Amino acid sequence: MKRRSYLTFLSLAFLALSLWACSSEGKDKQTLLAEKKKALVTLQQEIAALEREVGAGAEEKTQTRKLVELLPLAKTEFLHFIEVQGTVESDQNINVMPEMQGVIKSVLVKEGQNVSAGQTIAILDQSLLQTQIAELETRLELANTLFEKRQNLWKQNIGSEIEYLQAKNQKESLEKNILALKTQMGKAVVTAPISGVIDAVFAKQGEIGSPMSPMVRIVNLSQVTVTAEVSEAYLADVNKGDEVTVSMPAMNVEQKEKISFVSQAINPTNRTFTIQIDINNKDGNFKPNAVTTVKINDFTQKDAVVVPTNVVQLGTDGNKFLYIAEKQGSEMLAKKVVVETGISYDGQTLIKSGLTGSEQVIVKGYNEVITGDVLRL
Repeated sequence: MKRRSYLTFLSLAFLALSLWACSSEGKDKQTLLAEKKKALVTLQQEIAALEREVGAGAEEKTQTRKLVELLPLAKTEFLHFIEVQGTVESDQNINVMPEMQGVIKSVLVKEGQNVSAGQTIAILDQSLLQTQIAELETRLELANTLFEKRQNLWKQNIGSEIEYLQAKNQKESLEKNILALKTQMGKAVVTAPISGVIDAVFAKQGEIGSPMSPMVRIVNLSQVTVTAEVSEAYLADVNKGDEVTVSMPAMNVEQKEKISFVSQAINPTNRTFTIQIDINNKDGNFKPNAVTTVKINDFTQKDAVVVPTNVVQLGTDGNKFLYIAEKQGSEMLAKKVVVETGISYDGQTLIKSGLTGSEQVIVKGYNEVITGDVLRL
């Protein structure tokens, strides 16, 4: 309408100028030129005013459109997880201590070194034991000689039985003492009870080794166990053999495993039950005593309608709603839809009713629109 008025105005203006020009034929040319210039300035001002009005109308129309961003929905699988913290444990994480006390003669391993079960780790000084054994072996030679003589005499019914028995006892006693010292001397060699990696070396050459002080720590990480505490509210949802996702953020590691143990008793202190997950840790990524996250899938729904949690709003009537975009003619209009929601996880909410899964949900600018607003994408 405004453009039509503008064209009509121009036609009338040109007609007026023509009539005025005809009536001005008698005037001198200088006066006529001045009048036409003045009329032209007036006309230009009126044209500019009309252009501003037309432009303002178009801008106003553009400004009434609400700028939004849409998310086309599609049915998908919705998964909900319980997330609990766990701790990595290893039953092959041991401190090795000598079985006897003595001066450490040598330490044969270094931190980070791989060792096999039975491999020598350290040796204690055996010189005192060797001296004692040598002394007893000398006494044993004499005891054997005496025993043999007493035995021969006894066979000939010469001498007393008590002398024979005393010689025999002396010989056997020395043999037992020598055997005990040799066994003890064998304990001076400290060996690895398991295969693994030397995680720490505590002993130094020249120090006193003791059964009360560890010499080294050996860790075998090929098999570890993650232990976690789960709220009793999920007792019916967690079973032995269920697949879980175990991750250790510090190492940026994540892998799927199965629950190997579920306790049947509830801890009365924190109302939780214990689960264990055995992990094949051949790469050594899971470290003993490290904190892990265990994700347990407790709910799954296929062909689910899911929307971002933040687009769901709560009305004053207590109903939950969101806005979708509907095409009407050449325009996209906002429409409020009341929905029934289910559980949420990781920023996504399950929609039980209100949506079919084929809509376009307004995900940006949703709090700036009302039903019927024209949208600008």
